[in-house]
Amino acid sequence: MSLEKLKTFVLAEQQNQENAHGKRAMSAFGMLENVDLMIHRYLTEPQAEKGAILLDVFGLMQGLFVAIDALYDLAIGLTSYKYHVNVNKNKVLKQLKFIRNDIVGHPTHRTYEHGGTGFSIIRQTPLNKDKIIYDTYIYQKGKESVTTQEVLFKPLVKAYIDEKAIILDDLYGYLTNKDGSTELSEMCFRLYEMLDLGVLDKVVEQFTLKYGLSKDSKHRFLWRADLLRTLINWHEDDDVLNGFILYMAKFQAAKLYDIALKSANQFGKDLYTKLPDVLVNFYRFIRHHERTAYPLLENIHDHDHPLHDADLQALLSLDPNQDAEKLIKFLLAQTDDQKAFLIGSTLREYRKKQ
Repeated sequence: MSLEKLKTFVLAEQQNQENAHGKRAMSAFGMLENVDLMIHRYLTEPQAEKGAILLDVFGLMQGLFVAIDALYDLAIGLTSYKYHVNVNKNKVLKQLKFIRNDIVGHPTHRTYEHGGTGFSIIRQTPLNKDKIIYDTYIYQKGKESVTTQEVLFKPLVKAYIDEKAIILDDLYGYLTNKDGSTELSEMCFRLYEMLDLGVLDKVVEQFTLKYGLSKDSKHRFLWRADLLRTLINWHEDDDVLNGFILYMAKFQAAKLYDIALKSANQFGKDLYTKLPDVLVNFYRFIRHHERTAYPLLENIHDHDHPLHDADLQALLSLDPNQDAEKLIKFLLAQTDDQKAFLIGSTLREYRKKQ
């Protein structure tokens, strides 16, 4: 979808001087237009000289990085929420943050968890506007490790353009279809109580129709609905773990209820689910070792993160209580990205002592 179709809504929002949403949307809209121009020049203007290639590559990487922020800010400026944007579900764009930091942000000195430092070096060949390769040298506890990353720019640009089109479609559908009715939030409340797949299917269908979402939408409501579907179908041969899974299902259903309310500019009661004892005891373990353990929670929801397993092993080395050990090993045993995310994100809900 064309960015231009949203301009009327951006201009209308800008007239509202009661909050900053209008200027936020206008700033984001302008930046997205600028990045479109940058991408066009990158793809159509050939370069052969090394300095010109590097200038274009650095500009493109920074431009895409800023454009993703702009998509979030456009959504917030127009809807007050970022529900329409979930770039981390796009595996190509998810890597953009790391690649940009490696070669544009901090190539000569990166710091990592547990005191590690890293340095990235761009290879001189191949070096063109289609592809570069760089090596990152990481030094931690007296040991060197090397990772090599190949960056293909056309697939990266295509991933951004495709993702942007989906988000703009979803925003336009929301802005032209919102009606403020309570039917959907009432269905979500029923879903929270019943955790029934049939009710979930109806909720997803109604939300998609109500807000005109595209078939490829990564709207956070649909993403959480998919997480809930996994949880409803997930059963273990351990009553304690099943109780933990039930808690996670209730948590996701409550999030759906909250999104449905806010999307329709409604207010409702908070849906609170009591924490299972196994999770309470995990949080007690973290509190007891907070200075060491809290930083180790940072990446445990991301199964693809290079420190995912190492951080969990580091938590195990702190001699956790029986329940905490059960949840850490439960997460370590997961091979499914979605299940690992669900467990890890729940453990990351721990709130640091102020």
